[in-house]
Amino acid sequence: MNWVVGLIKDFFPCGEMLRFRCNVCGRPARAPLSKITREQPTCRCGSSVRLRALVHVLSLGLFGVSRALPDFDRRPDIVGVDMSGAATYAGRLAEKIGYTNTFLHKSPHLDITAPDPTWLGKCDFVISSDVLEHVAPPVSPAFRNMMLLLKPGGVLVFTVPYAKTGNTVEHFPALHDFHLETHDRERILVNVTAQGERQEFDHLVFHGGEGETLEMRVFSETAVLKELQQAGFEDIRIHKEPCLEFGIFWPQDWSLPISARRPKD
Repeated sequence: MNWVVGLIKDFFPCGEMLRFRCNVCGRPARAPLSKITREQPTCRCGSSVRLRALVHVLSLGLFGVSRALPDFDRRPDIVGVDMSGAATYAGRLAEKIGYTNTFLHKSPHLDITAPDPTWLGKCDFVISSDVLEHVAPPVSPAFRNMMLLLKPGGVLVFTVPYAKTGNTVEHFPALHDFHLETHDRERILVNVTAQGERQEFDHLVFHGGEGETLEMRVFSETAVLKELQQAGFEDIRIHKEPCLEFGIFWPQDWSLPISARRPKD
């Protein structure tokens, strides 16, 4: 991290303040380095490093260069889907390309564990950002289905929170017939395994809400790359490098954005 901070100090005379053009809204922005984290909004539009990185990686995957979203050409012929994409960029992206933001609980509906066959092979791009940690086990079919949504040569733009080392930790490996209950104001997951055993889990972790945002697992970097490889993706790349021009700076080297492609066949 020290060399990156040094680069920023050299690049920006104001020292610990990062000045950049937000590649989501296109406006100039500034933020103290201490506030540049993966999820902290650091532009008036609400963009965080993760959201700006999604636009950055998508632009690289589609056009070969990183452009701010307002500078995208209008290309409705480039079509793709997102899974519960952030409103911060979703409407803006839909004005530029053939972008459809999908949801598990409402229309337009997409269940990545069992996608409608009409979606398969139709997408130039798929965006999945911090979704697959919430998918019920086993998670491997979701990786395979993301690949199947793409046209040959199509690009996946992907993020999940992941640990740098170790293996993926499944919180509920025997999940089968389950629901959430509230006991003494605490959310409890009740599961009946395929063998009929009843299980109860407390101290649940929710990301931004309840229900479908329940954390099912904590990935490891190695496991994520292995899942992508086993699903059939190629040209898998972890985007570790900062893009200071667009306010993309990673204080840590985990939970970074990943791109991958469906083979051209």
